[in-house]
Amino acid sequence: MMLLFAVSTRWSTTSSLTCILGTLVLATFLVDRGVLKLPMPHPAHESYIHRWPKEAPFPSTPPDASMRNSLLQQYAVRVFEGQLHNVETVTVEASTGRLLLPDKWGDVHEALLLANGSYQLNPKPLAQLGPGRVLGSKLDADGNLVMCDVLKGLLRLNTSSGAVQQLASRISASSAEAAGAPIFYANSLDIAANGSIYFSSSSDILPARAAGGLYDTGFAWVLNNFRGLPAGCVLVYHPHTQQTHVVASGFYYADGVALSADASYLLVVETDALRVVKVWLEGDKVSGWCCCSSSSSSSSSSSSSSCMG
Repeated sequence: MMLLFAVSTRWSTTSSLTCILGTLVLATFLVDRGVLKLPMPHPAHESYIHRWPKEAPFPSTPPDASMRNSLLQQYAVRVFEGQLHNVETVTVEASTGRLLLPDKWGDVHEALLLANGSYQLNPKPLAQLGPGRVLGSKLDADGNLVMCDVLKGLLRLNTSSGAVQQLASRISASSAEAAGAPIFYANSLDIAANGSIYFSSSSDILPARAAGGLYDTGFAWVLNNFRGLPAGCVLVYHPHTQQTHVVASGFYYADGVALSADASYLLVVETDALRVVKVWLEGDKVSGWCCCSSSSSSSSSSSSSSCMG
């Protein structure tokens, strides 16, 4: 009787495994043919074709030995060790030399420049921003600290009173592209002479809250990288109209941004493409962009000759 039960159990297990395997094979076939659509935690790339197939994947070139040096080891001085936690951006107040330092917990610290050239960290934070993570910051003409927060979008801190204002968390309905869409993963910014704030949105994947309350930008970057889509964009916020518009899109992780002296173009670091891109803001090339530099000389020469709209 026991032998019969053992044989029956083994036969039942084998049949179940065969059934499961057959189901998986059938499901794979149906997904491959596009008959079966499976729900995904994030948008799948499906049959996306890169706009620059010659540049995908982007080859990395190791730095030349002559470019390596020990200048940081010779001249850099560590400050505030053990006092601050993961400060991503540092802003210097030109008139006083004061440092403004947002950390990973949402506290904005200040460090005062002393007469002997050293800095004294104020033990009390200047402000507490709440959930999120600040990746980029810059002072505007009025001395307010404008910040890119991965969760809340574009923020402005009055450095005198400590009052915080959310400038933009969504793209305006008047934008020609992505109207009404939420702003995720705001990263870096620069401010024009007329007050317009240009800033990057690295991805449309929102960084998730990790253990301990930290918002994990690294994991969101990994998910974006694995997906293989150019989901980054550059936005502009106009303080006079309080409108936010898309300037350019289609970047493989839009990162640092810098305006030219005459504000005719914007330089954007496209991290996952290993290059710097020039976005034209004025002139006959406006709304177009082209590659300025790349880690590969062949990639750079092939892409800088033409601009993409």
